[in-house]
Amino acid sequence: MSYATFIDSWSVHYSRCIENQLDVVHVPFVHKTTIGAGNKTLVNGPVVVREGELLTFYVNNVVDDGKTSQLKATEITDYKNLFYLQFHYPNIWKNPISEKFQAFAAFVPVDDENTLIYLRNYQSFLKIPILKQIVNYVMKLTNIVILRQDKRIVITQLPKKSQVKMDERLIMGDKPIIEYRKHREELMKK
Repeated sequence: MSYATFIDSWSVHYSRCIENQLDVVHVPFVHKTTIGAGNKTLVNGPVVVREGELLTFYVNNVVDDGKTSQLKATEITDYKNLFYLQFHYPNIWKNPISEKFQAFAAFVPVDDENTLIYLRNYQSFLKIPILKQIVNYVMKLTNIVILRQDKRIVITQLPKKSQVKMDERLIMGDKPIIEYRKHREELMKK
């Protein structure tokens, strides 16, 4: 398995960086020229499953045709067949895109207002050394573009540190963020 790594410094609390990766609603808006292409702005669920220190959320974004109603998490019976993302407490995010291609991020607090993000893509679909290195380089460039799309939004959020109760309006699609905040608060009280 080979990989490409990108490290970026964000001037915001690590909780905001993590929540960005848990936010399934923002993808078609912030990333409409990259991973959010396709105008899939209607978020079904998502279904969130917490097992110990692992938070798995199953995602189903579809095109909003003006007729389709959003499904609640309880209405999605075959959720294990959906695309999913995982978060391992305290600071690891994983996107198992396919058996041979995965994305991984570690959110490393520097202090209360700065975080380093280590983003790495792993691939095992190419074995030829020179082609493998070219693909890894392209993956790194792609990660830079996508992460910078997020960064320009996240670093403007106030307060810089999130908590369970804040003056904001969360929606059904924010369920992974809500679960993350609750579990983070539980862990901090231990």
